[in-house]
Amino acid sequence: MDGFIQPVSLPFLGWFFLVVSAVVIALGLFVFRYLHLEGKLAQRYENYSLWNDVFLLGIWMIGFFGGLGVINGKALGATLLEYFCYVLIVLVIVNSMTRIKLLKQRHAATPNAGPFSWPAAIAGALLVIVPVVAMCVGAIYTLHSEAALQALR
Repeated sequence: MDGFIQPVSLPFLGWFFLVVSAVVIALGLFVFRYLHLEGKLAQRYENYSLWNDVFLLGIWMIGFFGGLGVINGKALGATLLEYFCYVLIVLVIVNSMTRIKLLKQRHAATPNAGPFSWPAAIAGALLVIVPVVAMCVGAIYTLHSEAALQALR
């Protein structure tokens, strides 16, 4: 399998995850602040736990610090980034399945809605799942390459 896929450079990998994580964290904080200013924050947490958002913030912080660690050549950064990728793969798959289930329930509650379109729902989920999983698998592959293992000792 060697030579089939070339690993990306560690600086690119580190910067990519650093920037993506920073953008997601900033957007999450922006949404949180917006909901607070609009007075909708209490409504959001009536049926939704604050801990879900706290844990998501923590996961994205792991991605941020993992990217920073890889940029600085730290082995712990690679470990954090690999952990982040595994968690992100699980989260995106579980989230997509949950959204399909909720979409199906909402569709069933709509009168005269017609048949539920499973192919469209699955295709929509795959539009998110495939790139995220491919990106994370590529990152994990790169972090386990010989060049990365030598650079991060």
